[in-house]
Amino acid sequence: MTLDIRSFWLIGALCSCGLGSLLLLVSRAYPGNLSRMLRFCGSAGLSLAAGWAILFEREAAGEFSFLVVSRTLLTLSLCLQYRAVAEIKRQQSSVFWVLGPPVLMFAVCAWFGYGTRNLTVLVMLFCVIQVAMMILLVQSLLQKEDGHRLFIDVVIASVYAVFIASTIAVAVNLLWTSRLSATYEFNNRYSAWNNILAIVVFAIAFSMYPLMVSERLNRALTIQAMRDPLTGLYNRRAFEEIAYREIAGASRTGNPVSVLVLDIDRFKQVNDKYGHTAGDGVLKAVADTLRDGLRTEDFLCRWGGDEFCALLPRAKRDQAQNVAERVLKAFETFHFAFEGNQIEIALSIGIMSEEGHAKDLALLVQLADNALYQAKLAGRNRFAFAMDGNPE
Repeated sequence: MTLDIRSFWLIGALCSCGLGSLLLLVSRAYPGNLSRMLRFCGSAGLSLAAGWAILFEREAAGEFSFLVVSRTLLTLSLCLQYRAVAEIKRQQSSVFWVLGPPVLMFAVCAWFGYGTRNLTVLVMLFCVIQVAMMILLVQSLLQKEDGHRLFIDVVIASVYAVFIASTIAVAVNLLWTSRLSATYEFNNRYSAWNNILAIVVFAIAFSMYPLMVSERLNRALTIQAMRDPLTGLYNRRAFEEIAYREIAGASRTGNPVSVLVLDIDRFKQVNDKYGHTAGDGVLKAVADTLRDGLRTEDFLCRWGGDEFCALLPRAKRDQAQNVAERVLKAFETFHFAFEGNQIEIALSIGIMSEEGHAKDLALLVQLADNALYQAKLAGRNRFAFAMDGNPE
């Protein structure tokens, strides 16, 4: 039985048209770059459908459209998919990678279809350009975001990798068997099976692109629920959940844990003198400086107002002191520029270190807060330990 490749071109055109139209329709329900990503995907689907439709309607479309326009549209589809992935992953993508490959494909197909007519070379170069674009697409999908590689991205990249292998196999077989003959039989079993795989791969990919969007949207909502909107630090609720787990683990294993309560000295004067806009700017700048002063394994939150709280897992008293000293040193030269004014900022820090017996965050914070009060009484811009009446 001979496989009729035209049947698969028709199936591919119908599937791609339906999925592309659906993606364009649902793109309206999403904001910002998520909507743009789906629009690029939808356009890619329609471009793919148009290319396959021209292949199917070879006689009606004409030889030029069959050899040149169809393959240009198929290449454009891959470029738009690459642009869609770059959009959702917030990667820089040159316009060259959207327009360059289709233009190159147009030139290649026009030359080998009409200039020096060699359909075998035309098909081989089409495979090469397709493989190059798909490799670029896979690389983009596998780029990490915030240090993580999302599962759905890996799945889509794996699907494309299968098609890359199949397309390379077709090109190698073509080179091995045809000897670069000027003619090419499009309705051969290798092309037919590769087109079947193409339909499956692109159907899976276009079906999974909305899952990529949903994954990002869910992550954004999770981050919003966990983060303070002004500073980007953990909010109090998220911090308490994290601290509960860390402290429970420290209690079981006997590991030390320390809590720092940090308060901006005379912050009310900043608001009174420069306004709340300046105060918000100070809070954001202080949060950024605190992040740099803490260890990578530490957790920092905006506890409320101008007060911050940090949990230092596995940190003994001397380690907590080193962190406090590093933070205070960072603020020795800290100035916040606002409307031509240089606002000097200082902190007071209360520290509570519990070595192996920590059980309750509320108690640790209360004791650290008491130490903070002692640091304030001692003149501010310093730290003090809980149950240690002498500020450092």
